[in-house]
Amino acid sequence: MSAINFLFRKPHFPIIVDTGTGLIGAKSWVACERQLATVTFADTAPREVIDATAEAFSLYPEHMAFSPLTFKKRWTKLAIIELYNSAKGPGRPEYPTTSLGNKSLEKVVTDIVELLTASK
Repeated sequence: MSAINFLFRKPHFPIIVDTGTGLIGAKSWVACERQLATVTFADTAPREVIDATAEAFSLYPEHMAFSPLTFKKRWTKLAIIELYNSAKGPGRPEYPTTSLGNKSLEKVVTDIVELLTASK
């Protein structure tokens, strides 16, 4: 696996990466590199990445590059939760869609990364 590259700027941690076969949550670049090293991408299509501020990034697997240049610029709380709940995998709890007004975007991203990094 090659080193991770960045175009323009880095996402703020924690981040959520949609690999196409599941989700990865990472709290640091070391954790992100370690988890991405275990992923085999089926194709070179850009993958969605959500940073702590709910800004949208793309991961280009062929270059292992993160870029903020995407069609979707910001994620909503509900869209982040729906992505997690639809791709969480077996044995992981659902994230509730209630009381979203009481939670910040950063709190939702942080909670979901905690769920993704918790041992099953």
